[in-house]
Amino acid sequence: MILLLLALVLVPIAARVWAKWRLPQYSGTATGVGFGLVASPLSLGLYATYFLGPLGIVTGMAGLVLVTLHGTPGYNIAVWLGIVPSHTVVKGASSFYVEAVNGLFWAPIYGALGWVIDRVRRSRVAL
Repeated sequence: MILLLLALVLVPIAARVWAKWRLPQYSGTATGVGFGLVASPLSLGLYATYFLGPLGIVTGMAGLVLVTLHGTPGYNIAVWLGIVPSHTVVKGASSFYVEAVNGLFWAPIYGALGWVIDRVRRSRVAL
């Protein structure tokens, strides 16, 4: 389980490394999009670390707060689009669809935040 969690962390890191190499002026944007794609499953993975001992309690509680924030929009959009039925437990393939919708929801938001960071960096360099 920890290896899967670390694999999710590699997505925004890989996006950052690739952007630094290919498009350094948009590295924050690429990192934000990469993080947005995995924000919800990463939050769920942090929540799952609750039972790993004393440190797991801290990361598990942080994951609980983050999964409450990141999980809700994807579920509501998936219900609205008719991908998953309303008022049911999301399990199996349905959870994949909800997480995919979450990724599509959060990637532009975190990408926009990264874009703002890129703009601030460029304006400071120009001064």
